[in-house]
Amino acid sequence: MKLDGVPMTLLAKERTFGHIRGMVSKILLEYAGNGTTKRPRLTQLSIAEMIGTDEETVHMSLKSLQDEGIIKLEHLRIVINKELLQKVAGVGGSIQNKGG
Repeated sequence: MKLDGVPMTLLAKERTFGHIRGMVSKILLEYAGNGTTKRPRLTQLSIAEMIGTDEETVHMSLKSLQDEGIIKLEHLRIVINKELLQKVAGVGGSIQNKGG
């Protein structure tokens, strides 16, 4: 079955990936906090376990967020753009973008 010429399985995969990307974004926002509290180190495996997926999917999610300029992956840390990440996560709010 196709929708607008696109196989349904492809649409389902894109929808699922978008959902997972949103959950990864929510976790990043939650762990970013306000910078005053020390948080445990997040790994791709720990994120995958939190949302019930595999490390490869988390990696692809992080890569897509990086490609869009929403996050920056630096040595052993992730710098986030809170405003853009909130949009991906589907979270509203007045958190000011501090870039990390």
